[in-house]
Amino acid sequence: MKIGIAGIGGIGSNVARHLAQAKVSLVKIVDFDCVETANLNRQFYRTDQVGCKKTISLETNLHAIYPKMVIEMKDKKITPENVVSIFQDCSMVVEGFDHPHLKKMLMEKLAGTDKKIVSASGIAGRDLDTVKIKKLANCHIVGDFSSDQDKHALFPPKVALVAAVMAGIVLHQMEK
Repeated sequence: MKIGIAGIGGIGSNVARHLAQAKVSLVKIVDFDCVETANLNRQFYRTDQVGCKKTISLETNLHAIYPKMVIEMKDKKITPENVVSIFQDCSMVVEGFDHPHLKKMLMEKLAGTDKKIVSASGIAGRDLDTVKIKKLANCHIVGDFSSDQDKHALFPPKVALVAAVMAGIVLHQMEK
């Protein structure tokens, strides 16, 4: 079973890390960005990777955990026109976008497919007690459903918590 990860920032890179730790054998990671110093407090990258492509850096980091993991990398911006074709060979897709309009786009475009989606909504702020899971059709959504990163700072432990819960959902779904 191939797991797609759309966006490999705070959520996506940490979900991928947990999947490598659980010895998931096949993932597809998709992002077009480079590692920035500001990412390091909550994303699964190192200081020596600043300025490098996130896809290549994450592949290196995941193989350090689980060398047998097969990682398909796409250094590409995900758009409404290409999202279905990018993830057509994945059974499940983890949504790791920063912007609500991209989250909505991914869910709408994949809603008519047989793909299971694991998404995040409300990962900012310091309150860890409000993180919960909602299930809507083929989608599991994790977060507090209210804290927007435009209004609240990103708190690394909350990002990590949401990513860990999302990885847990992926692993549970893989067992079914």
